[in-house]
Amino acid sequence: MQIQSHLKITKQQVSPYVLLPGDPNRVDMIGNYLDDFKIIANNREFRVGIGKYKGKQITVCSTGIGCPSTAIAVEELIDAGARYLIRVGTCGGAWRRDILAGTLIISTASVRDEGTTIEYIPQGFPAVADRDIINALVQSSDEQNGRYFVGINRTHDAFYGSQSAIIKWGMYLKEDRRKNEKTPILSSEMESAALFVIATLRGVKAGAIFAANANPEPLKNRVSGKNMPVIAESSEEVNKQTVDLMIRVAIEAILKLP
Repeated sequence: MQIQSHLKITKQQVSPYVLLPGDPNRVDMIGNYLDDFKIIANNREFRVGIGKYKGKQITVCSTGIGCPSTAIAVEELIDAGARYLIRVGTCGGAWRRDILAGTLIISTASVRDEGTTIEYIPQGFPAVADRDIINALVQSSDEQNGRYFVGINRTHDAFYGSQSAIIKWGMYLKEDRRKNEKTPILSSEMESAALFVIATLRGVKAGAIFAANANPEPLKNRVSGKNMPVIAESSEEVNKQTVDLMIRVAIEAILKLP
């Protein structure tokens, strides 16, 4: 019986359906929604639990912060039998002023503005979510009456990085012919590109849903010269409500998958 090197789990312990929060504490938060939930492993940033929701077994595994640890978790989960993986995380403030704190963002793809996936395949390869999971998340969001947007996300490495690393993605908006356009990059976080690329390469399905838990940080404002700090959350209460909604949407979405 092979034990995965970092997650400390075996094939017999993992279900095909996996939710991936970054924060180990959020594993237990998600576990509160599941029946017969139990923690099966706890090593480094990786906390793993399993339970049932309306008869369907769901594994929950934290990834820690960033693509390197996410890649380890995803690789070992797939080796252990995971086939549908959904990241459930926060993204701070969205990059458009119409995406308010308390909104959900369903990612269709992620900009590979990070270093981990380059070690897998050249930069031109896209990091895309699986359409079945996207559709399940959209349908579930509608059923939960959640406010949500669907679109492109950016994955990066440095939470305290420079403004220039962000501004480069909106420089084209300074052109006169673009002045009335909105950025197609809705959000920025630190894990999903690794999940999407590895899942695609290994032939499994992956998706991601984010809680916009801070006030908007419009890319257009940054491009125009306004210095905007990256904020993790604007309000503890808004954060709690949005994360709670995100978890409910993701769990219900799993019921819609084969």
